[in-house]
Amino acid sequence: MVGSPGGHLPCCSVIRRVVLLALLACCAGCGATTGPDAAADAWAPVVAVVADRLATADAVAASKYLSKGAVEDPPREQVVLDAATAAGAARRLDPAVVTAVMGDQIAASKVVQYGLLEAWTDRPATAPRTSPDLAGVRTTLDAVTPRLIDALAAAQPVRTGPACRGAVTSAAVRVAAARSLDTLHRRGLERAVRSLCG
Repeated sequence: MVGSPGGHLPCCSVIRRVVLLALLACCAGCGATTGPDAAADAWAPVVAVVADRLATADAVAASKYLSKGAVEDPPREQVVLDAATAAGAARRLDPAVVTAVMGDQIAASKVVQYGLLEAWTDRPATAPRTSPDLAGVRTTLDAVTPRLIDALAAAQPVRTGPACRGAVTSAAVRVAAARSLDTLHRRGLERAVRSLCG
C-alpha cells in the first residue's frame, strides 16, 4: 500500500512537514529576539561611541606629557558632567544614570592616560615629540557627548534587563577586536562600560 493513491502515508507526510515548518519558524523567531549576538547588537552603537571617546585619551595624554600637566582636572570634568546632564535631561534620562555613565568615561580616559604616561616615563624613546592641540581634542570630546547620550537613550528599554551585562560585555569584546585595541585600551573600555547596565 506504500505510495498507493489510497494510502495514508502521503497525508501524514504533509502534516509532518507543516508541523516541522511551523516549529522552525517559531525557533527562528526566538533566536532573533533572545540570542546573545542580537542582544550585543543592541548595545553595539553605544559601545562604539564609548570607544570613539576613549580614542581621544592618547592625544590628551601626549599633551599632558609634554606640558607636564596633571591628569586630574576637576573643573574640566565638571564641565563635561554638566553638559552630559543637560543633554540627558532633554532626553528624559535619569541624571544619576547620566552622571554615572559619564563619570565612567572620564575614569576610563584616566586609565589610558596614566598607562601611557607611565610607559613613556619608563621608555622615553617611545614618547611623543609634538603636542596635539588640546583645545581641538576637547572640541571633539564635546561633540561626542551628545552622541553618547543619544545612544544611551536608545538603549534604555534594555538597560535593566537580565541579559544587559552579558550583552554589553559581548559588544565591548567585539568592538575591541574590530579596532585592534591593545591591553591598555581594552582595560579602558572595560572601565568605560561599567555603568551602562542598571
